[in-house]
Amino acid sequence: MTPPDDERPPGALEWAGVVLLCLCAVLAAVLEALLVPLYAGSVVVPIAVVAALVTNVAFPRMARVLVPSTIAAALPLVAWLVVIVVFGVVTRPEGDVILPGGSGAVHWVSYGVMLGGALAGTITVVVSTPPPAPRGPVNR
Repeated sequence: MTPPDDERPPGALEWAGVVLLCLCAVLAAVLEALLVPLYAGSVVVPIAVVAALVTNVAFPRMARVLVPSTIAAALPLVAWLVVIVVFGVVTRPEGDVILPGGSGAVHWVSYGVMLGGALAGTITVVVSTPPPAPRGPVNR
């Protein structure tokens, strides 16, 4: 007799789905970093901030559905964070970084992507974590 689907442990196919979500998170981070300096005429369009918020809520939730584990939910967020931190810290041969810092409209979009995306993903992982199992009474 096999256990129902909601009770069986996640298999290789579910973990492969989580790995695929991590790769999607890496791709999303690259696209969001490249969309930071998006202009419509002379106005900065902060579409990268919206994309960072949406993807960092969606990917951890999808991973949590595939594998009911906090680690699985956190993996896409960690993959996204690694790319964003590398793009914000590592300098290119020209001496600049992909995600600019400092002041100005583009810099605020850059900060919104980094901080907003990280905060949205962290809140999603924390909220999707089930509460700990209640313990029995302590006998003294």
